[in-house]
Order: sequence, then C-alpha cells, then structure tokens
Amino acid sequence: MTTTPEGAGTRLELLASGQALVALTGEIDLAVVPDLVTEFEYAIAQLSPHVVVDLNLVEFIDSSGLGALVRARRMAQERGGDVVLVGAVEQVREVLALTNLGELFTVFETVAEAVDALPAPPATHD
Repeated sequence: MTTTPEGAGTRLELLASGQALVALTGEIDLAVVPDLVTEFEYAIAQLSPHVVVDLNLVEFIDSSGLGALVRARRMAQERGGDVVLVGAVEQVREVLALTNLGELFTVFETVAEAVDALPAPPATHD
C-alpha cells in the first residue's frame, strides 16, 4: 500500500475471481497521481488487466486523478481488459458527469457487482 502524508493511498489485491482490485482512499489529486499511475501500471501488468477501482473512501478527485483513471483504462484495454469503478461518492460522481467521463466508466455500487460484470481472465497453466 502506498500512503502519502495527506492520507491518500492505494491498496492492491488480486481477487479470487482473477480481477485486480485497486482501493483508493483520501484525496486523489496532483500530489498522489504519479504514485497512483505506478500502482495502476503494476496492477494491470502483474495482477490482471480487468481492474475494479474501489472509490468508497475517496473524498475528492481532481482532473489529474481523472486523467490517471483514463490512462489506466487505456492501459487495461490495450491488454484486453477494462477498468470499472465502485462506490463513487457524490463529489466523484458529479465530476465524472461534468467531464462526461461517466459515459466512459461503468460505476457499480459494490465490488461484487463489478466483479460479476467483468470477465474473469483466462486461467493460466504453468
């Protein structure tokens, strides 16, 4: 988990269903975006291109944070996956609507709903 002095952070997890969970907390702004992009790159390349981003504990997101989400979605799609959002608070939903990114991202109420909507990555046989 990456944590900044402002209390923003991320938690990465490979779900049993094969998707990556990226749980964000705090304020997602210019100060944390470089670390956030690194976390997304790792999650997509090492865990799964099918990514659920949990925004339940995000208090604020600015345009640089939205840019990081768009970049993550593009990276995931280049690998055959996608990025979906979960639990966006009112401020985040308003920003998504104002920027028309609400049409780009699917927003679910729960992680379970998001997992059910995303395809499971193909099983690898080592």
